[in-house]
Amino acid sequence: MSLKRFIKENIRSILFNCGILSFINIYFLVLSLLREDMGDIFYLEAILIVFYLSGFIIKYRSFKERYRSLYEIIKEDNDISMNDIDKGYLEEEIMKYIINKKEYKYLKLIEDKDEQIKDMEEYISRWVHEIKLPISAISMILDRMDDVEISAGIKNETEKINFLVNSVLYGSRATAAAEDIFISEINLQETIKQAIKNNAFMLIRNNIEIKLKKLDYNVFTDRKWTLYVLDQLINNAIKYSKENAQIQFSAEESDKYICLNIRDNGIGIAEEDIERIFNKGFTGSNGRNTTYKSTGMGLYFSKKILGKLGSCFEVESIKDEYTLFKIKFNKISDFTTITKM
Repeated sequence: MSLKRFIKENIRSILFNCGILSFINIYFLVLSLLREDMGDIFYLEAILIVFYLSGFIIKYRSFKERYRSLYEIIKEDNDISMNDIDKGYLEEEIMKYIINKKEYKYLKLIEDKDEQIKDMEEYISRWVHEIKLPISAISMILDRMDDVEISAGIKNETEKINFLVNSVLYGSRATAAAEDIFISEINLQETIKQAIKNNAFMLIRNNIEIKLKKLDYNVFTDRKWTLYVLDQLINNAIKYSKENAQIQFSAEESDKYICLNIRDNGIGIAEEDIERIFNKGFTGSNGRNTTYKSTGMGLYFSKKILGKLGSCFEVESIKDEYTLFKIKFNKISDFTTITKM
């Protein structure tokens, strides 16, 4: 705090003390006039002024030293914690009281929100498991139908519903604050084969050719969440495919990470959309122009999840030629950026 501001904030006290000093001066001035001796009054006035100014400067320095650290925190726009305040003066006790109250209300609000999120996550989880029963029943009924064409058409739509239901489940968990990550060593090739199996019907239905190259690598990640991301990418490749569609999976190793490449030869992504495809709710020109409408949430959740796993997620694309997604898994020696979901 500057001296100018300190004077401004203590102006009433200064004026009051000046008033007292003036009254004393007038009193002694009258006495001196009656005695016809002015020398003592000027000497005494000088001493009083020196004492007052000295006391004021000492008070300013003490005040400045007491709140120097707090003032620096405010200037740097940082949060003030209880440890930053030395209890001992009334002002500091008031500060601690206010901070305590604010922290209590904030923590209570966070607890309430966490509880609401957990309740919603539990509700969605139960709903997903319950709705999967009739979906499975429909699939079993379709297997017994004589009309293969109708059966395949309904099965196609059922698989879409099943994918969307799983997306709701995993999307709710990705947003929630639950600790739902289990890091282990997994084999890329086995995990990708499982993702292909999960989407086998849609891949066959849409005549998508699958190519696997150099995938025999082990990476440290969460298998369940990685499968979710792969399902999203495979589903997008199917959704935006064209004739002679192909999805190619390959991997390469560098000093710091193992990079999984997922490349398709579909309709690609417009150049102006590349920087925004991971944004929440962004659908782009592809999502608006196809009969299969996009929610704009799949890639958003995928990037969010991979960020929690400490993996990088990148994309390259040329319109009407290809789209290439890269997932970079950190090696164990560099696996220091993992955060809890």
